Amino acid sequence: MNRSIIFMMDYRGDQLQIGGTSNYLKLLAPRVRDCGFEVRVAIPYSKRTEDVREFMETNNIPVDNVDISPQSGNVMLRLQTAYNYFSTIKPDLAHFVLPWWNSCEYGILAAKFASIRARVVTYQSFPEKIEKNIFQGMSGILRRYRHNFSCNSVHKAISVSEVNKHRIISNGFYPEYKLKVIRNMIETDRFANVENAIDFRRKWGVDNSTVLITVVGYLEEIKGHSYLLEALPNIVKHHPNIIVALVGDGELKSQFENQVRESNMVDKVLFTGWQEEVPSILAISDVLVLPSLSEGLPFVVPEAMASGLPVVATRVGGIPEAVIEGETGFLVEPASASGLEQALVRMLDDRNLMRDMGTKGQQRAFREFNVERMVGDTCELYSTLL
Repeated sequence: MNRSIIFMMDYRGDQLQIGGTSNYLKLLAPRVRDCGFEVRVAIPYSKRTEDVREFMETNNIPVDNVDISPQSGNVMLRLQTAYNYFSTIKPDLAHFVLPWWNSCEYGILAAKFASIRARVVTYQSFPEKIEKNIFQGMSGILRRYRHNFSCNSVHKAISVSEVNKHRIISNGFYPEYKLKVIRNMIETDRFANVENAIDFRRKWGVDNSTVLITVVGYLEEIKGHSYLLEALPNIVKHHPNIIVALVGDGELKSQFENQVRESNMVDKVLFTGWQEEVPSILAISDVLVLPSLSEGLPFVVPEAMASGLPVVATRVGGIPEAVIEGETGFLVEPASASGLEQALVRMLDDRNLMRDMGTKGQQRAFREFNVERMVGDTCELYSTLL
């Protein structure tokens, strides 16, 4: 009889950073079946999780509407919801995928109370430092107790980068023996060999001689778009034949549109909205830029590398574990418009360097970031617990 796994995810009402979590679920859940597991997914039904639901249903993976997010009700209701679910399904292992450090606490506790044999968490991101006042006062003391109890209820924690692992340890979440680094990895062939690619250059009116600089991510402060837009006028002075495509949507779209108008860069920036065909977009791009202020290990970095693109990104989170400075791209300090300007001008000055970085990045992506490696390491971890 196959062993069974439930993947569970929740998110805060104001939380936009679930894209990496969704990608992780979509990559891992179908593939662990090949390791001999029956798989279910438990997520809150909402617009933000619609893509996950559709994907799982297409792959014949049952999806259950289990909402234990803060907006779903009070503490006891959330805990009872999760407990009832685990007591009914009774999986051998529960794997909680966390968009943020304190996601899924009630799910973890409920799995313990329901005597689920093995409990695993994956941290997609982790802050450098958790504000101390979050654990102050009576509510803070209760929050600390709940949090410590949930951490103690976890058998193994996965970090997607070494830097996140060290942050988790330094913040006192887990001892080192409970942690394992398994990086976010990708379907490399899907990005290196794009079949039936959509011609986004033609769709967007960008001719083949124009250098297309692409940014993929939510339009929110933590993604750092404003610093790239601040740098853009000076970059254009050196290289006028460029277009920046901001692929994504979010609460700061109108603010960024105003910033573009005020700097007279309207003809240099495309707001494309969300696009499903990221492989096609990367296939027609020349450079990926990721100006984030904080990250875990974003999937788009190895995706761009597998597509043969050089990368300019900030030196945050696990990005330096993927991008090799001066070899597959350039790394700059976060919140630095001048750093982004210098890196992009330097790269655009030397097209041979761009091509060489793209080639080396693609080789590195195939060598270090193939999804089968992530799946194998994860299934091996499961086997040690069951």
